[in-house]
Order: sequence, then C-alpha cells, then structure tokens
Amino acid sequence: MKKYLFIPLMACAILAGCKNDENNLTPLATVTTSNPIKVNDSTYTCGGAVSSEGGSAVTDRGVVVGLDPNPEVGNASTNKIAIGNGSGIFSTDIAPFQKGYTYHLRAYAINSSGTAYGSDVTITPGGTTSGSCDTVDINSDIKVATTWKAGKVYMVRTWVDVNAPLVIEAGAIVKFRDGNCGMEIYAKTTANGTASNPIIFTSYKDDSYCGDNNGDGTATSASKGDWGHITMRGDQHGSSFQYCKFLYGGGQGGKVVVANVGTGNIHDFTFDHCTFAHTYGSGSPNQAAFDGGDTKDPSVSVITNCAFYDNAVPIYINSFYSIDPSNIYHNPDNPSETNKYNGIYVYSGGLAGKAVPYNEDEVPYVLLQGLAAGGSGQLFSVGPNVIIKIPAGSGEEISGYTANFSIDPTAVFTSLRDDAHGGDTNGDGNLSSPAAGDWKGVNIGGTWYTTNVFYSLH
Repeated sequence: MKKYLFIPLMACAILAGCKNDENNLTPLATVTTSNPIKVNDSTYTCGGAVSSEGGSAVTDRGVVVGLDPNPEVGNASTNKIAIGNGSGIFSTDIAPFQKGYTYHLRAYAINSSGTAYGSDVTITPGGTTSGSCDTVDINSDIKVATTWKAGKVYMVRTWVDVNAPLVIEAGAIVKFRDGNCGMEIYAKTTANGTASNPIIFTSYKDDSYCGDNNGDGTATSASKGDWGHITMRGDQHGSSFQYCKFLYGGGQGGKVVVANVGTGNIHDFTFDHCTFAHTYGSGSPNQAAFDGGDTKDPSVSVITNCAFYDNAVPIYINSFYSIDPSNIYHNPDNPSETNKYNGIYVYSGGLAGKAVPYNEDEVPYVLLQGLAAGGSGQLFSVGPNVIIKIPAGSGEEISGYTANFSIDPTAVFTSLRDDAHGGDTNGDGNLSSPAAGDWKGVNIGGTWYTTNVFYSLH
C-alpha cells in the first residue's frame, strides 16, 4: 500500500464539519473507524468501513488525522487521506508518525448530504510500553536468500512461503498479526538461538518481547490461537530450530508446528531446546502443539530437549517414530504447569520394520489405533516405568510375535480413562472412569500378557 507522508501540525481551533442541512432529510453515510495497526515505530495501517452509503453514493472516503480530538475534513490543522469511494472496508499505511506526539484519527465518508465520521482513536508512535524494538514488516513470500537480524521484530502480516534459504539470528523476534498468518517452510531455514538469547515466535499482541509493537498499550494481550502455525514441508535439507520459543499459535485449527508431506516426505529437520507453549487446540491429536504424525526417522527428524506446556495435546507422533526422552511435558520454571491432555499421542498401527524403543516415563503414550509388531526386524521395546494407554471402547489391542516384544516388568498397559496411572491423560477430570473391557489387551504370540495390564478384556 502507498505510504502517505505527513508531519505533526500545530494545534488550532477545529472548524465545524459538514452536516445535514435541517431541511435536507437525505441521510449521511454510516462509517466506523478501524483500530490502527502498527507496522513499525513510524508507520500504521489506518482505515475504516462504510456499512451504509446513506441517501446517495459515497464519493470520497478515508481518514483524517490531527493533534486535536475529533479531527475534521477541511480543517487547516488536519491531514485528509482519501482511500477510495463507495461502501466496504478500506485501509492504507500512513507514515511518518513521530514520537513525542499523540495523534487523533477518524474515518470519514462523504456523500451528497455531507460528511459522516467514525469514532476518534489515538496513535502514540513507538507504543506505550518501554523496550520496543525496530520492526520490519513481512507481507510477501521469501524468494531469495534472506537473513532476519538480531534485535529486530519481524511482523508477519500474511501467510509466508519460505522458498529460499532463511537465516534467523539469535535474539530475533517474529510476531504474527492474526490467525491467518504463519509460515510454510519449503527451503532450509536456520533459526539457532542460544539459552541466553532465544528466538521468539509469538503473537502480535505479546508485549513481553520487545514491548507494545501493536501500539495499543494494555488494551489487548496475547492469547492462544492468536496466529496460525509453521509447516515443515518434506525435503527440508537440514532446517534447524534451536532455543526457539513458539507461543500463542494454533489459530488455524490447532497446532503451532506441523511436519507435513513433501515431494519425498523426508523431514530432515532439528528442533532442539525449543519451547512450545500456550497453543490453541482440542483433544484431537491433529491439534497437537507439535503435529509430527508424518515424521518417520528420529535420526532425521530430530526433536530433543524441548519443553511442552499449557497446550492441549503436546505432541503427536507416528508409532514407528521413537521420541527422545530428553523432552519434558511441563513448564521448567513451574513443574505443576503441564498440558490438558498430557501424553504423547501416537498414530499407531505398526513399526515399519524397525526396532522402536518407548522409553519416555514422564507422561503416558496413547496408542490411538493399537499396535501390531509381527514383521522381521520389528521390536516393540517398552522401558522401565513406561505407561501405555489405549482409548476406551476402541476394541484395540497390542499384538505380535513373541520375538517382536521386549517389555520391562514395571511397564503399565491400561485404559485412557485410568487416571491412577499417569494422570488425567484424556483431560476430562472425574467425568469418566475406567472399567474392565475398555480395550482388548496385549497379545504376545497368542498368549495374553497380564503383567501390569489393567481394564482390558483379556
């Protein structure tokens, strides 16, 4: 959009705006003022909406800006910025607003009867929270090798396809405008922060990182689902996210990071020492904070030393993906803060010819479709104190040949409704309780396994 330039004007008396003549019964238009959206410290997206043109066509609409309240068209101390005509929503970028001033802005709409105005809103350049950083507007795809610098806020205002190498430096902050904003990663992306200088992916409304970048003071605050998600397409060729925080995402049907199919479905990426928190989602595994249902090989798709908390489902994986036990499922600064459905949800079925160790003992595994281990090279290895749950009423079982199982005697197999083992993994409090026959059982070589098996049919 075109940027209109203006400078602060000296305040002076406001002249009367155009109004209906008392003998003219033709109505004015109906117009509202949109809340300005900060692009950077000197530029704001401003506009409004004409919901009714009144008794005649709107021939001119836009915004008027001044230093006094209720600025009006035609006043020598105001700036009138025309943004088209007719009904509907309108906006444009305006610059440069200057720090040290508070500006007043109103949308206007003119028809043959006069000028109608929306409500008066104010803009204080630089925001009202200290610690603001320089902002960079991102509103198009990345098509050439690009670096996002430390100490800056990158304001993502659309859905961005990363089609060329992207480097995000330690200390950079990426904020997303709304739920229709996110990133599709097709090319190698390197976002390696440090423990003392992480990279932040968060909401436009999150003032805790580099201040009040949307310039609304305390009028809004970050919440779950404020932005969409980051999709890792196949054939990543070594994308790396280290010491990154993914906060307040999930605005596109849950999940903040999703590993999706690509030309070869090879998810060659690393997420290490990352935080996934405050993600919008439900109990559906497809709305997990990290949707890794398409990951296959932990030596290629690396998820290590990450923290998941204040999400719905923290992570969703494939049955033949061995999740590293270095990950945690609570807030490291507040261990009581976990996830609503605090378990590792598994798209199950088989082991794809692999030896797959299940060694995480902080939270249960939830095998959504049971599991079959019967082929050559397959080994379902269940470590000490591991808890595996099966959805109640599913009729699912764990089965296979004797040679395909290695189960520690302390491991537990039970119903998803069983809160006594591994806590309230189905997130319903006391609304459900387990019962005999909730699931089928563990069948090893034709014999039903019974050590620490609860609420099964066998």
